[in-house]
Amino acid sequence: MTLDVYGLRINVEGDWPEILEQLRLDFAWFARDVRTADVTVEIRHASPELTEFGELEAAFVTPRNVVFQDHERTVIDYVGQAVAVLDRRTRAFCVTGENPHLVHEAVYLFLLSRIGEHLDAIGRPRVHALGLVGKQGGVAVMLPSGGGKSTLALRALRAEGVCLLSEDSPLLDKRGMLYPFPLRIGVNETDAAVLDGQHVRRIERMEFDPKLLLDVGAFEDRIESEPQPLRHMVLGRRTLGERASLEPIPRRRLAGPLVRECVVGVGLYQGMEFVLQRGMRDVAGKIKPAAVRALCCTMAARGACAWSLRLGRDPDANWAALEPLLD
Repeated sequence: MTLDVYGLRINVEGDWPEILEQLRLDFAWFARDVRTADVTVEIRHASPELTEFGELEAAFVTPRNVVFQDHERTVIDYVGQAVAVLDRRTRAFCVTGENPHLVHEAVYLFLLSRIGEHLDAIGRPRVHALGLVGKQGGVAVMLPSGGGKSTLALRALRAEGVCLLSEDSPLLDKRGMLYPFPLRIGVNETDAAVLDGQHVRRIERMEFDPKLLLDVGAFEDRIESEPQPLRHMVLGRRTLGERASLEPIPRRRLAGPLVRECVVGVGLYQGMEFVLQRGMRDVAGKIKPAAVRALCCTMAARGACAWSLRLGRDPDANWAALEPLLD
């Protein structure tokens, strides 16, 4: 599988065709033939073996894995079910395991992280938001994970004249433009009724409940391929009420959410999650990406109208409240 993500060329290969197919579906919009790769990933379908790494000491521990390091490699032990090795000189990544869900997720998150670092380098960071396009231009709806972005995205795909840039993380630049970054759309199993059954698959995740994925093939004709001027930035908030409402707010209220959803990138795998892997040296290396993200956010907020969207329990009412920004 080969990809080209805004100039970052990726090659993924291995002896596990089912996992390669899962990843192809994840990143289908970026599938391209590439001759040479900037990032290489190898997938091995085998029992993970840790003895070859000697007596490395743990650098740190997360709820999902234990990370070990020497001068050239980062070794990630997924509780004995899989092992991943990152060669920091060549940027090559190799994952070995027998649990298909775990191996798939490990490679998927690694690719998102490397893509995020590249997007920072070219000045187009990801923002944790639903990105839509209507007659007025681009609209970014910032909601936390589980806040309702997927439900709004699926409703938007049924609306005439509305296109999707990304269900979870469109890109910003310092001109205030919003770029497409379409990936699969994740839906909780309890909301399976909103899907039509086609282009749908189920995944299990390391730390969270299983999800249903709607692949890009189900809505590729509704993706806006060209960057759009960002006209509206919306701060969404869930409530237990039945009604939804949209009201203008001062732009200064965008500052905190933009820091959280783009500069820090809570909920996004875009490189910041590797802070402190090698101590304070990594912190200095993240100052420039953080500054790039902050500049893009500042320029985006300067040229966009700011809104507060209160979401209730009725999905149709929620869409009706947001829809005027897309007419």
